[in-house]
Amino acid sequence: MKKGISGFVLQLILGAGVIMLTSYLFEGVYIKDFSVAFLVAIVLTLLNKFIKPILKLLALPLTFMTFGLFGLVINGLILYIATIVLAPDFQIAGFGLCILTSIIVSILYSILGLDK
Repeated sequence: MKKGISGFVLQLILGAGVIMLTSYLFEGVYIKDFSVAFLVAIVLTLLNKFIKPILKLLALPLTFMTFGLFGLVINGLILYIATIVLAPDFQIAGFGLCILTSIIVSILYSILGLDK
């Protein structure tokens, strides 16, 4: 993927597409339109950059005891925080669906090479 601002914007657009796709995959995921999906991609980028490392550090003992599976809960929590920030234009019906959606988003991000 390209470096610089144009590469970053391309990553956000692809990320918005992935997030928009999840609204088609799961009935409980509501995204108003693509511009909101783009905002979700921005918010998730910021949360993953600044909040997720803190949560991972605080949850390190739990993550260790669950052999890393608690990381899925952390990813779901990050997505849940994004729904709080962008409500009512972005909603996910339940925390379990947040975890499932975050798994699908993570897989699709990895396939597209957006997780770097």
